[in-house]
Amino acid sequence: MELLRRKKFYQTLTIFIWLSFLFTIEATGKLQIYINKKFFPLTILGSFILLILFIIKLKKIKREHSENIDITSLLSFLLFLFPVLLATIVRPGNLPVLAAGKRGISQEFTGGDVMTILKEQLEMEGNYKKMNIKQLLAFSKNKPDEINGKEISVEGFVFKQNNVKEGFMLVRFLITCCAADATPLGVDVVYQNAGQLKQDEWVKIYGKCSVEGDKITILAEEVKATQPPRDVYLY
Repeated sequence: MELLRRKKFYQTLTIFIWLSFLFTIEATGKLQIYINKKFFPLTILGSFILLILFIIKLKKIKREHSENIDITSLLSFLLFLFPVLLATIVRPGNLPVLAAGKRGISQEFTGGDVMTILKEQLEMEGNYKKMNIKQLLAFSKNKPDEINGKEISVEGFVFKQNNVKEGFMLVRFLITCCAADATPLGVDVVYQNAGQLKQDEWVKIYGKCSVEGDKITILAEEVKATQPPRDVYLY
């Protein structure tokens, strides 16, 4: 009981909980739900630093006397643990279509890696150029002639609005840093059987690109239901 009154006990417990949380999402592959993949090494490094701190604190907790916990310190520890508690209770998954509607879907991409995208070698899927929404938006603004009238394949989830019966928007979320700053990118799709598709359903589209000005539209020839990809976000 004496141990439960020590401030160092709660410091050690806080580090242990955060450490367990980070190792769990790293081991289960759920880290990509929270942050951009380019920050994975930093997160793993941070986990090892926490592990070292935990070992040091654990060794000191019994050997050294520390002041007793007070209500202010206890509340501060709970504040540090709030993100972990929230993630445990809510069990976040991929951002839903509701988030796309609330955040506003962008039909333009002006990221810093536009030139890299334009130089990428595109894969072929039969007669179709395999692209993602980020690539489509980058090409439509910077090199529209290279995709206008071209046959492409692209995947994303269905977003319907304004009860349009012969079309929908294909959407993917773009993460710059973490899920909190995720931006929905969208492309208009013309498809006669759009009414048969469900909101938030993942589909793969085969069709032709039509670029007018900076606006790109996909004239769908075939739309197939598909499973979400392993990486549901674009980076």
